[in-house]
Amino acid sequence: MQAKPFNADLNTPALVIDGSGSSVFVGVLGQDQCWLAITQQDGAPLESLFPAVETTLKAAQLSLAEICSFIYCEGPGSVLGLRLCAMAIETWSRLNPTSANYFAYNSLQLSASLICLDAPSNTHALLVSDWKKGAWNAVKINGGALGSTDVVDDESIANWTGRLFHLPQRKGWQKPPPYATTLTYSPQRLPEVLHLLAPCDSVELYSSGINVFQKWTPERHRAVTTNL
Repeated sequence: MQAKPFNADLNTPALVIDGSGSSVFVGVLGQDQCWLAITQQDGAPLESLFPAVETTLKAAQLSLAEICSFIYCEGPGSVLGLRLCAMAIETWSRLNPTSANYFAYNSLQLSASLICLDAPSNTHALLVSDWKKGAWNAVKINGGALGSTDVVDDESIANWTGRLFHLPQRKGWQKPPPYATTLTYSPQRLPEVLHLLAPCDSVELYSSGINVFQKWTPERHRAVTTNL
C-alpha cells in the first residue's frame, strides 16, 4: 500500500496536537508538509501539554500568532488528553481568528494505515484499543482497505481469524487480547498519511456513542506468524 496524496487545502505552518496516547505529541508542519519541530512528552496531559507546545514552537522559531492551521487527533484515546487539546485549540484560534482552520484525524485510522504501509501482506487484520470493560474500539483491514472505526466485544475478538493488533491506551481497562501484536502509537508519522486529515468547522472529538457491537462468523481465533 502506497501513501495516498494529500489534497486538502492545508495552510502552513500547522500546529499538530495529539493527546490520545500515553504521552502528549506536538509538532509543527511546514510548507513542504515535513516537520519543522516535534515534541513527545510523558506525564499527565494537564502538566505536559502546554510545555510541549511551548518547546515545539520555540524549536520551530514560531509563535502561536504565526500558526495558520490546527491539526488534532479526535480520538479514540485518553479522554482527558483529547479534551485538553480541544480546549487549547479552541482558545488559541479565538485569540488568532486567522488560524482557525481545523483538520482532524483518528488515532486508530492512523495506526491502521501505517500497518498497511509497513506490511502490505496484512490484507485481513483487526486493530483494537481499549474503550471500556468488555468493549473495544476497532478498525478492520480488508484487502488493504480500512473500515470505519467501530466497537467490538470480547466474543468478536475471540472469534477473529486474521492478524490481530492492539493499540495501548493511557489507562487500559483490560489486558491486550491473546495473540495480539501490540503496536507503538506513532503520530510522528502523520506526514506519511496526510490523506487521513478531514477539514472541519470546529474541534469535535470522536465518540462511539453506541452499544451495538460488530459481529463476525464464530470461529476460534488462530494465531498468524507473519511479522510486520
